[in-house]
Amino acid sequence: MFVNKEYKDNFILLTFNTGTKYNVFNVKFMTELLDTLSEIEKEKKYRFIVFKGENGNFGSGADIRELNRASIDKEFASSFFNYMKDLYLKLINIDKITIAQVEGIAYGASLELLLVMDFVIASKSAKFAAPGGKIGVFPPVLLTLGPYIIGLNNVRRLAMLGEEITAEEAEKIGLITKATDEIDKETANLIYKMSFMAPSSLMLMKRHIMKYLDRDLSEVFKSLTIQVGGDESREGINAFLAKIKPSWLVNLSKL
Repeated sequence: MFVNKEYKDNFILLTFNTGTKYNVFNVKFMTELLDTLSEIEKEKKYRFIVFKGENGNFGSGADIRELNRASIDKEFASSFFNYMKDLYLKLINIDKITIAQVEGIAYGASLELLLVMDFVIASKSAKFAAPGGKIGVFPPVLLTLGPYIIGLNNVRRLAMLGEEITAEEAEKIGLITKATDEIDKETANLIYKMSFMAPSSLMLMKRHIMKYLDRDLSEVFKSLTIQVGGDESREGINAFLAKIKPSWLVNLSKL
């Protein structure tokens, strides 16, 4: 099991551990999380879901080995990215308030997961980045939803420069709700405040806030599926696995 579900007093806690140091997006993780969310949708008693990565990290994004397989297997690539798209759409449309707790790193697809959460509470030492372009894999959710949530210039910085940012910076640009040393306390405070809202009112507010976020996702994931099968992506992924530089970095010393 990659996803563990626990029932608390007033929320459901989902913790994920993919058996790796940083937690990764792979098919098993995505299908388990999709199935778990479908089960939770039936739980009318609970209005809040809290997401947390184990091993001290939220997640490092897509599993590089499954990306490697996707780069040479079109059928697997289509399946892989369809699961990923469906997961983001599920979180956008689920009739629950979602809260992510971030420790360690949130990179790539894991960072993009934060863009479809209602609230994000992160430790002050957390780090955020979307470095996929360095291996020829662009960040689809950041490019489509990011401008709406954190603004065009911040999307350019994260996606086109691949820069890592701190929790303090992430809070300033609106990627996260709060940077704190007391994640559980801040989460409890959020839930306490929202508990004063009528359930139907809270869900309608979420629905109308989130209704713009599923635009263009299908189209951008089609582009990503095609890109991953291209020469540059295959080269970039293989270079990363071999710990060598891709060809586009060879002549940087001449600049």
